[in-house]
Amino acid sequence: MIRIFVLLLACMGAVLPGGAEAATISREISPGGLSYMRIFIPDADKVAIRIAWPSNWAWRKNVNQAVPHVGAELMLLGGAKGFPAGKAVEQFADMKGMARLVSTPDYFMGVLAVPKKHLSDAVQIANAHLRAPMLDERWLRRVCGNLLNRVRKAQVRPEWQGFAALRRAILGDTPLYQALSLDPPEQIISVTRAELVRWHRETLVRNGAKIVLAGNLNAREAGVVIDAIMKGLPEGERRARPVTRTNFSPRRILLQIPDAKAATFVFAGPLPSISKGGEIEDVLLASLLGGGPGSVLFDAVRTKLRAAYAIGTRLETYTRDIRLLVMAGQVKPARLADVEQAVRRAYADFRKNGTLQGLEHRKSRLAATIAKNMKDPLHISLSALLGWLAGQEPEMVVKLASEIRAVTPADIRKRLATAFPPSKQLIVLAVSPKADALPGACVITRPKEADRC
Repeated sequence: MIRIFVLLLACMGAVLPGGAEAATISREISPGGLSYMRIFIPDADKVAIRIAWPSNWAWRKNVNQAVPHVGAELMLLGGAKGFPAGKAVEQFADMKGMARLVSTPDYFMGVLAVPKKHLSDAVQIANAHLRAPMLDERWLRRVCGNLLNRVRKAQVRPEWQGFAALRRAILGDTPLYQALSLDPPEQIISVTRAELVRWHRETLVRNGAKIVLAGNLNAREAGVVIDAIMKGLPEGERRARPVTRTNFSPRRILLQIPDAKAATFVFAGPLPSISKGGEIEDVLLASLLGGGPGSVLFDAVRTKLRAAYAIGTRLETYTRDIRLLVMAGQVKPARLADVEQAVRRAYADFRKNGTLQGLEHRKSRLAATIAKNMKDPLHISLSALLGWLAGQEPEMVVKLASEIRAVTPADIRKRLATAFPPSKQLIVLAVSPKADALPGACVITRPKEADRC
């Protein structure tokens, strides 16, 4: 899944580095009536266009959840009218540009980024493959086979199985779990062209698409480009997305994998949707908690206990409404129970006392990353699109740097106390070669058994 928080905060800002003129952002309407967000970057030599089409495929029963993933790879590879299969990616590369499609549960997303001088040709190629992809049968079989091989290689890794078990524990045996985990992997090879045609017809439409363009284009030029890339797509219908039911009840689960070389541990708990705000504080808190040397977990498990090979904290997103705090690492199998207690104690103390040593340094580092990326249309367009999808107003982009600087220890402690789950409410999931490595845990041997614990 896309990790909205880090991308959003690391790529947007208010001031360009080196004294360059600031980027400006505005809402526009194309001549063809399409709403879009335009980011004007005076010195940019490339133009980036990002589009997000809403989708509820990942919540549907009786559909193949591999279809959007296969479609994301096949649409550009399988050719279009006037463009032979396999050539589009090479053409974009010859232009020193790139095009990519990716499926997430909430959206099907596309990006095109090319030098301004090649924009017209690139948009023509992109439109043909979005509007009327051939979905060539031979390329379909090739894409399915390659994707299946990649997934199977990933699924034999113990850490991958651990996170799949975590998703199964939280989501149950649902279409959303199948979409996020591509489980069972055999669904990939069974994707048919008819399924892809249906999915494409329902998903790639004009209605509801969110569009961001970043680069050195005025409103007139940008509007022409937006209409050209969306030319010929049907209006489409708005499709309701069911409410997702989750199970975050605290549990201790051990997935036994006899040939695992190290033990993997995961602590996870729910966080509020980013549509409610607080993402700046969340990113800073995750860094303080498990962001390398000097962080709370690093000191507790690596420095003091000397039991972990690696440890860290991240903010994970299953969907726009399902966010997780994840503390994870690899440890010596014999020390798994000790590590569980050490992490639980360290997190509980952090949440209670809010020790914020290093906060100013981490704020400064985040602001520096923002400044570094502000001139890049590819980064800015992604950040702006993700913020828009999260319910943020575009005008907030230019205030982000000052908001980061304004965050106080009191703000951080309040967020920690109100949004981060108590230690006793965390799910603990471990992967170990030994069934007795976590006394009292519910022992399973396959990820899909996790929802019975």
